[in-house]
Amino acid sequence: MQMKVIDPTYELALVSPFLLQTLAEVVADKGFDAASLCRGLGFGLDDLQDPAQRISYRQAVVMIQRALRLLPDQGLGLWVGDRNVLGTLGLLGHVLSLCETLRDAFALGIRYQHTTGGIAVASVEEATDRIMVEATCRLPFAEIQVFAVEEFFASLMVYGRALAGADFKPQAVEFMHAAPSYAEQYQRILGPDVRFGCRNNRMLIDVRWLDMRLPNHHPLALRQALALLEQEATEVHQKIDLIQAVERAIARDLTRGSHIEKIAGDLNMSSRTLRRRLTEHGLTFEALLEQVRRGRTLSLLANPGLSIERITEEVGYSDVRSFRRAFRRWTGMSPSAFRNESADARL
Repeated sequence: MQMKVIDPTYELALVSPFLLQTLAEVVADKGFDAASLCRGLGFGLDDLQDPAQRISYRQAVVMIQRALRLLPDQGLGLWVGDRNVLGTLGLLGHVLSLCETLRDAFALGIRYQHTTGGIAVASVEEATDRIMVEATCRLPFAEIQVFAVEEFFASLMVYGRALAGADFKPQAVEFMHAAPSYAEQYQRILGPDVRFGCRNNRMLIDVRWLDMRLPNHHPLALRQALALLEQEATEVHQKIDLIQAVERAIARDLTRGSHIEKIAGDLNMSSRTLRRRLTEHGLTFEALLEQVRRGRTLSLLANPGLSIERITEEVGYSDVRSFRRAFRRWTGMSPSAFRNESADARL
């Protein structure tokens, strides 16, 4: 399947709340304040209860990094994935449960994976005696990549057992990163043959599992659910394409204010047409403008050499007072306080 390239600013709101909700539950169960994971991100734990909610890649990265600082070197991704259920895949999970064989389930899972809001991308290759499910994470943070593949393969174990039965198990699971101090957690969740320092992140599964008939196969229900899933997948692609086009146009014009008439003209449409198309996907121009501004602001604040006045100009605000007011609305604190807190967290 041709995968979408993640926007370099990581502002696309495509990450499922289920992943982050489970992350917060694990942190809370370990005795930490889960609400602190969301601080300054523009949403709270209650917002993660909404299955229609989508979080940007940048926001998800911040939440995961905060959780990893609270629970370092313990297998956080494994814990989160191990708590998943098939239902966390949304409509795709329902479709998979109705498949005739695991082969069909893998094919559909790969084809429609973009609807699930995960942070890892999967592919499947079949050899003579086994299949190889490979996972990659395109976010350029080493600790996030490890978390993502841990979470993905732990989840895959849950889904495999939900579909094929409790006896489902892989031949081996391979990871690119070095063996961590908590390697025994991998074996507890993924099985005894876990290998580190490999060329790929992948799970090796005996081919005999592929054609095993699944117990809940229902042809009519599957056709109906697939039709709904295809519609959802088309809408997701259309929404991604529109958001990417608008956000890129906004980013190019940010220092000049990114007025809707100018952005619409850059996209060869009227401002009325742009607003209508955004409304069809539950979006507004103002929300996307603010999202781009917020992401750009947080990136610029990481550079201690840039003054608040300079950042104000770079993100298109006419005066510092308006910028400070907007930033407090986004994060609940001033730009200077946020910058100082972020610097302390990196120490």
